Amino acid sequence: MALGTFIAGRYSSTYNSVAMGIMENGYDVSYDPKQELINRSDQYGDTLLDMVYRGGDWSMQCDAIEYMAGVTGPAFPFGTAIGVLGTIGRLASDIASALVLTATAGTPAAAAPATLTATKAILAANANPRIILNSVLRKVPIRFTFLPYDAAGTIKHIVLT
Repeated sequence: MALGTFIAGRYSSTYNSVAMGIMENGYDVSYDPKQELINRSDQYGDTLLDMVYRGGDWSMQCDAIEYMAGVTGPAFPFGTAIGVLGTIGRLASDIASALVLTATAGTPAAAAPATLTATKAILAANANPRIILNSVLRKVPIRFTFLPYDAAGTIKHIVLT
């Protein structure tokens, strides 16, 4: 019997139903809770007394080591091709697509979670994807933000199965 509950295992990904290929270090999913600090008072000075929950943001970073449409599409989503400006004034939520991570069967990750789906994933503001053109492996870093959406009256960023 194992000495603890250890989870490991590769995930594969699709964006807008197109495979994203192999990543250098998998997928780094993060949550940034937003809170208003209650930390100024005449009695306690700048001591943190409490916080008011104000929402939160979900995001993900990955570094693709395959140079393919499943990577360049989400890295440059606003135009029809790399270098094309696209329509100014367009809402990101109108062009965001589903990002699905799926655990490899037979690994401890297969049910922890089996899938992560971000229905409204889009290139994060100030993500600055880059393509290095030289004789080394062409890697494409992509930072996504997961926009919230209404799922039958429940506001969600992601769904885990």
